Amino acid sequence: MARPNGEDQEEKDITEEEKIGEEKGVGIIYDDYFLEHKPFYSHPENPSRLTAIVETLKISGVWKMLKEIEDIDKIPPAEVFDLLYKVHSDEHIEMVESLKGHYGSIDADTYYSPETPSVAFRAAQASARAVQEVLEGKIKKVFVLARPPGHHATFRESMGFCIYNNVAVAAEKAKEMGAEKILIVDFDVHHGNGTQDIFWKRDDVLFFSTHRYPFYPGTGRFEEIGEGKGKGYTVNVPLPGGLSDGEYAKIYEEILVPVAEKFSPDIVIVSAGFDAHYKDPLADMKLTEEGFSYITHLILNSAKNSKGFVFILEGGYNLEGIAQSVKEVILTLADAKSPERAKTIQNIDRILFEAKKHFEMWLK
Repeated sequence: MARPNGEDQEEKDITEEEKIGEEKGVGIIYDDYFLEHKPFYSHPENPSRLTAIVETLKISGVWKMLKEIEDIDKIPPAEVFDLLYKVHSDEHIEMVESLKGHYGSIDADTYYSPETPSVAFRAAQASARAVQEVLEGKIKKVFVLARPPGHHATFRESMGFCIYNNVAVAAEKAKEMGAEKILIVDFDVHHGNGTQDIFWKRDDVLFFSTHRYPFYPGTGRFEEIGEGKGKGYTVNVPLPGGLSDGEYAKIYEEILVPVAEKFSPDIVIVSAGFDAHYKDPLADMKLTEEGFSYITHLILNSAKNSKGFVFILEGGYNLEGIAQSVKEVILTLADAKSPERAKTIQNIDRILFEAKKHFEMWLK
């Protein structure tokens, strides 16, 4: 029996939306379980960060443009643990597992609730799943909406709101799947000290970070460039407060683009933190949603020959700022907008001079 016209139209609309997702090659990974990591006191890193993003993406219609990747469990638990043991010490993982069923704090910044260990495990699993989808050629770009964030989690400890290092797990999954060169770009306003720590002595992973300095966690100087065969594969660009879209644009144009082009990664993994937004309560940068969009545009263009891009959520604590910024980044990933390049207002010649001095192997 033929369906009523309304149902036929609904089926047609769904098919067209799915087609848009396939054509644009943008996936989204989200799970309501990520909301179960809950503070027991007022804390900026809380479930409302994700609910604000998801609500904004759905109300704006952007969610319909995306391919939902729902089978996170395609990466089995045993494999997730194998990946975690490559980027964290046995003692660290055992400590996190011991927190199940309890409330408390690891340090002054980092809380845990009864479900935190399992939620953090799920975030790592989702990050690995995104890489798998890209490197299997199923999709070109994926945004992982997971929490808790991860880039402060070092080999041995959780800190700075972070439990496990999701980006590091994603990089190890890429390595496992045959990627020989992995670029990690971190535009969170805080330095990704955990990611730097984990890949400090490796030349198969290039870690690039722009961040406020001096600022939490106190690392990320120009002189921190890696060690051993990893020397030169950590590229830190410490920044003063108050920089806006134009300054970030110039920094990424003159430093990230040539570094990425010369490194020529097989895959790019992005620590996508949005606390450099001008409304964020924890920092003093002046980026707008358009600024994050333009950074994304440069990341895409600098590694256009790679197999794909995985963006993993990190910081961002003003709900409107993070929600609108994620939306604009996803629209950029989907080629649904062409971001404008803002004018450079402040003089950042000293920053560029120092970068070119310390990273001559990439910038000469």
